[in-house]
Amino acid sequence: MNIENKKNRELHKEYTDIKEKHSLINFPENVKLTYRRFTNWSEEIHAENIPCSVPNSDKDVISVVNWAWKQNYKLRVVGESHNWSPLIIPPKGQNSNRIILIDLTQHFTQISIKHLPQYSIVTAQTGVLMETLTTKMEEQEIGFTATPAPGDLTLGGVLAIGGHGTGIKALNEKSQSGHSYGSLSNSILSLSAVVWDEKNAQYVIKRFKRNDPNCAPLLVHLGCSLILNVELQAGKNQRLRCESIINIPAAELFAPVQDEKNKRTFSHFLDKSGRAEAILFPFTIHPWLKVWSISPDKPLSSVQVAQPYNYPFSDNIPIQLSDLIKKITHNLPNITPAFGAGQYFIMASYFLTEGADLWGWSKNLLLYVKPTTLRVTANGYAILTRRDNIQKVLNLFYSQWKMLIKEYESHGKYPVNGPIEIRVSGLDTPAEVVQKDAVVPSLSAIRPRPDHPEWDVAIWLDVLTLPETKYAADFYNRLEQWLFQEFDGSYASIRVEWSKGWAYSKNAAWDDEDILTKKIPASFTDGLPPDTNWHSTANILKKFDPYGLFRSPLLERLLSGK
Repeated sequence: MNIENKKNRELHKEYTDIKEKHSLINFPENVKLTYRRFTNWSEEIHAENIPCSVPNSDKDVISVVNWAWKQNYKLRVVGESHNWSPLIIPPKGQNSNRIILIDLTQHFTQISIKHLPQYSIVTAQTGVLMETLTTKMEEQEIGFTATPAPGDLTLGGVLAIGGHGTGIKALNEKSQSGHSYGSLSNSILSLSAVVWDEKNAQYVIKRFKRNDPNCAPLLVHLGCSLILNVELQAGKNQRLRCESIINIPAAELFAPVQDEKNKRTFSHFLDKSGRAEAILFPFTIHPWLKVWSISPDKPLSSVQVAQPYNYPFSDNIPIQLSDLIKKITHNLPNITPAFGAGQYFIMASYFLTEGADLWGWSKNLLLYVKPTTLRVTANGYAILTRRDNIQKVLNLFYSQWKMLIKEYESHGKYPVNGPIEIRVSGLDTPAEVVQKDAVVPSLSAIRPRPDHPEWDVAIWLDVLTLPETKYAADFYNRLEQWLFQEFDGSYASIRVEWSKGWAYSKNAAWDDEDILTKKIPASFTDGLPPDTNWHSTANILKKFDPYGLFRSPLLERLLSGK
């Protein structure tokens, strides 16, 4: 982990030892206890002076868990807090009393790797950071197909919400053993979870293999469980080339249909390379398109990189500057078009001189977001459809986003001052898992639909804006209502991206009753087997945690359907 990331972590964790200041009744004497200020990524959710335990061993974990149960405390696992949705701490203004955090980042960071003839098995504790994990893997010549862009995420946090990158097979690409094109959760071969033991009337640690049906709800558990370590499959590491292209108009990149003569549609780049991401700033017309290609040998025009985070224009924005930008745009919303144009100009100016064509090991090109990037909030959805429909979905989404932006602008409103982000991944299919009879992650946003086997890709759609931007919730509400109406299952279906914003009322995220209690459960029920749908999964998670020890108010509301 680099020094800058370490300093950032310490700045925002603000640990204070409280052994002498405060004593929780009968709290395990051998476990470190601190106060902590909790702040999520966008600073929209925060709480002061939350007790935080720092266990040193599995035995410590179990002692803290059972203490919390007996003392009627809620226990929440905390990592780097790089999350938007209130899966740990309730939103501002809600009661955070009788919550104790458990931090695995200090002592649960071990990694070991076993190499087999066709693939490798990575055994890792869930407090380890993704940058640390992928660096260790790189040293032993293995890697993942795709990962989330931030390297400061904990492995446990990524797996809890089905963290993903971007990537499907290029048309000429052959499968490699150990690699998967879905979320990182689809790489799990086994895991150790803290669950309720009815016989002994206490919480215990239990091992689940990937072919155990009871493992399915734990592969993406949303914070409803505590996973201590996992076994992950991995394949041979890949050299990647990443080209940044900034001269394709959005109207062409997101054209309504795939045209074989048009070599500049998003689908064309996916067919050619399999891995792409588009970022379009508001009130601009040329997206920043990143295209990754498998490239064993360095192209002549490429610059070799040996470290991640190779876009300093977006990665080096301290939180104080983020706060200043937020204040300016809130006080002077009319500058939003100029702000969007300015972001594009800074990005384009950088690529005129360097960074537009990079080559290196996968980790150094897949990790490109640092804690010092702009602190924005985001909504997030996965659209499941067939590969042939990618252009149709993108065109409809882009057209709707642009129409809403113009409508709000005509009324002097600027609810969105950040870009849209578009990625495409495969689904969490068991066929890519090396273990026989592997189960599907029950709550993965990209679990396949058996009734639509032709749906083979997921299009990830995000709209970013600075926190507390006026009219943002209203904008997100209208966009979300359109998304659920358009992608209703006829040719595509929608699921929410757990770590982001969703279920928007006119005033706030995670507040729309219909989406929380009907549409989300339906998205994990329609076309799925009864033994792995929303309600059966919720029942298993409640069996593992009958006292709701790990569940936040949002999760209780979701799982209860109330």
